[in-house]
Amino acid sequence: MQAWVVYYDADRGLEEVRIHGALFDRISLFAYELRPDGFPQPAPNMSRMVPQFLAFAEASGFEPWVTVVNDVRFGRDSSILKDAGLVHDILNDEARRNDHARALAERAQSDGFAGLHLDYERVADSDSSEFRAFVGVLNNELKGRGLELEIVVEPSYGPVPNPNTASVSVMGYDLHGPHSGPGPRATPEFVSGLQPRAAGDTDNAAGLAIALSGFSWSPSGDVTPVDWTASEQMSAEGRTWQRNAEDGVPNTRLDDGTEIWFEDPESISRKWDAAWRSGFRRLLLWRLGGNDERLFSLLRDLKRGDVRR
Repeated sequence: MQAWVVYYDADRGLEEVRIHGALFDRISLFAYELRPDGFPQPAPNMSRMVPQFLAFAEASGFEPWVTVVNDVRFGRDSSILKDAGLVHDILNDEARRNDHARALAERAQSDGFAGLHLDYERVADSDSSEFRAFVGVLNNELKGRGLELEIVVEPSYGPVPNPNTASVSVMGYDLHGPHSGPGPRATPEFVSGLQPRAAGDTDNAAGLAIALSGFSWSPSGDVTPVDWTASEQMSAEGRTWQRNAEDGVPNTRLDDGTEIWFEDPESISRKWDAAWRSGFRRLLLWRLGGNDERLFSLLRDLKRGDVRR
């Protein structure tokens, strides 16, 4: 079982790592970003987070990983999210591609991590052959330093690695989100159809990442994230909510027309059950921070095998 901790919710995420880190085999610190020249750099708060994170890893026994994402930061408050153009330029220049792989491996090693999640999104399918060549080089660079590699792939778009090159995890979410109208972030049917995206996994034990948060859609068109604790907060406020009969995802509509879709132990269990039946064997959680004891109780049950797969 694996999870992420993000730099933009550092305190809440690290507190959950401190308390519950022993539940996980691996936790990945998100994220390295890219400089405009394509070289990796730490995201804000990383210098503060890394020493605590590594100390918690040693105390709890999980492998400390790091994630690199193709967000390009020009200053602390200026960035481009998911810059596929920069990745295209790197991938299509062999020397630059090799330098980039070496720089990532050197950075991960020097910072004390055990492995690297590569999370390059919105990359064009036309860059598939160059992407696969890059993954091969990166895998060799990391292996030479005693580090592991895992590729995070989007659910319906973008290149995947060559078979048996690296472990693969599929993003099992964003069926609905800021890009769409209201609805569940993922459903059992949705995640069941994602296994082909992980066909190149090294040991046929591909991972599925499940999001713990949901979204709120206001009548004005604003879309905002909703923490895992939404259902508990609504119950405490006396608000009623329903569970979608088809997929088990809880949701509610407020008096002002705002529509909220979120997650709870039952909805996550249904999705993981469907994912297991379709062939996924590793559960990854996006993300720690903003959760409550119901989540960690569910994870303990999963580890013991008390929850049906």
